[in-house]
Amino acid sequence: MAFIELKNVQKRYQMGEVVITALDGVDFAIDQGDFAVVVGASGAGKTTVLNLLGGMDTSDGGEILVGGKDISKYNRKMLTEYRRFDIGFVFQFYNLVQNLTAVENVELAAQISKDPLDAEEVLSMVGLKDRAANFPSQLSGGEQQRV
Repeated sequence: MAFIELKNVQKRYQMGEVVITALDGVDFAIDQGDFAVVVGASGAGKTTVLNLLGGMDTSDGGEILVGGKDISKYNRKMLTEYRRFDIGFVFQFYNLVQNLTAVENVELAAQISKDPLDAEEVLSMVGLKDRAANFPSQLSGGEQQRV
């Protein structure tokens, strides 16, 4: 049984008088435990699909099933809880607060977690124990992503 399933998903964006169709009847399924790669030409809708699965955008039609639940029917509050507790999202851009150290950025993110871990322990787990006091500008791109 599929853990993630998109059925006839549609998404359009209005840019002034122009309507851009980002997704037009997308269907696919991924079983739990499977590894999937999203590839395609620029403008094919890859980011749109990921934003919909991550609960960061809403579709215009179709079903988006995750663990048997149709997240396309979720209201704002339900989507916030879904993003906070059910999904992990690695951003292309790291969204770190530039005037906070690595450990302070982790502590900030921990404030919205149900069961926060110790920030220094988390940094140690991802190999950044010695970089805890560094600001984002002092970290490489890969290090920023791990924060």
